Amino acid sequence: MLLAAAWRRLLVAGTAVAGLWAAVLWVAPSTPSTSPARPSVRVASAPAAQAPAAGALRAVIQSGAPAPGGGRFDRFDVTAQPIVAPVNARGQVAFYATVLHAAAREGIFLVEGGQVTKVAAFGDSVPGGGTLAEFGAHPLPALNSAGHVAFAAQVAGGRATEGIFLVGAEGLQAIALAGDDAPGVPAGVLVGFDAPALNDNDELAFVAYYWTGRRLQRLVAERDLLLRIGGRMDQIGDPALNNSGVVAFPATIFKGPALGGIFVAGARPLHLLVRAGNQLPDGAMILRFSERVAIDEAGGIAFGAHLGRDGGTREAVLRAGTDGLTEIALAGDPAPGGGRYAGFGPWPTTGPSGFTAFIAAVDGEPGPLAAFAGEAGQVSRVATMGEILPQGGTIGRFALNAVAAAGPDGALTFAAVAQQQGERNAIYCRCPEPPR
Repeated sequence: MLLAAAWRRLLVAGTAVAGLWAAVLWVAPSTPSTSPARPSVRVASAPAAQAPAAGALRAVIQSGAPAPGGGRFDRFDVTAQPIVAPVNARGQVAFYATVLHAAAREGIFLVEGGQVTKVAAFGDSVPGGGTLAEFGAHPLPALNSAGHVAFAAQVAGGRATEGIFLVGAEGLQAIALAGDDAPGVPAGVLVGFDAPALNDNDELAFVAYYWTGRRLQRLVAERDLLLRIGGRMDQIGDPALNNSGVVAFPATIFKGPALGGIFVAGARPLHLLVRAGNQLPDGAMILRFSERVAIDEAGGIAFGAHLGRDGGTREAVLRAGTDGLTEIALAGDPAPGGGRYAGFGPWPTTGPSGFTAFIAAVDGEPGPLAAFAGEAGQVSRVATMGEILPQGGTIGRFALNAVAAAGPDGALTFAAVAQQQGERNAIYCRCPEPPR
């Protein structure tokens, strides 16, 4: 019970700190580099597949495994930062890692069927000059169905200090670099970046901007007047992006009709979809949101929230869709597999069909932390801290601020960290079985 209570407090504190109202999100506008870009090819929306993938839960990468180019993997996390290891329909998993006994001491990697390849690593040359220098400030890669990966990284020895990058069939491409002109901002230049979102068209979104595959366009910026909403745009959270080009993001509003909410933009006109103060069918009121949200192919948005009712507050995982607001999970309610939800991780994620995944602290048996996934009324427990896997081995302690990353057809990943000698840091995946 002490362990459960301690991790519950950590998760609840992490969620509260991550709440957008308590955060100060410094956002810099950005612009593309002069590197050539491939034309955008629109892909069809994914079908609404409900059944989870048949693949068994397994560790796809562990500390001590050999890294491409030499050395061995050490950690897949950065202290106190969320860990996200996205998975696609091919079972490819993208992840950040540090490497021991190698010149490339950290980087972004891709694992598929037990084979690990380097996406980008410390010391790699950057188009236009300089080398990749650090990934740990934003260790959140984005992955699409083709196995292309987008990420933010710092740069050394070049004209830029950091940038947004895409690695695909043409290798490393600089999408936006600090110091470039900022579209839509007269005399403005890029200053810094947060982690990007990526879709299957190789389109990207990062705070305030949208890369169409050909050019960068401004979505919105802090201090913009919200003419049809009221007030001014204030702090902007990291965006999510689907294959239809719809961008969703949380933001606060200065002197507006609400303290803030969740906006959609990109392929849709800028619109405030959910606002602080909105009520659920049971009368609970949304007080604040998670700092990140997720969007599926139908435009449904999953997010974490604090709800207020009868003078108290409760955490929840919610979905906003065409049928309004729906509760996926609510603190205090029974959790699938036993116990009750006590708190939730930094933010939920969603697959293309709306299959939502999240980490939760649980009071009672069978374990203090677990990964859950499903739709409203059909959530199941995927993995529990300390669980013994059918093929052998035990799931270690979930990483602090771990995120359960949902993929297509019920695929899901999460990270665990070693606590004792003989244990390993690992990334686990319920994803398609590797080809034989």
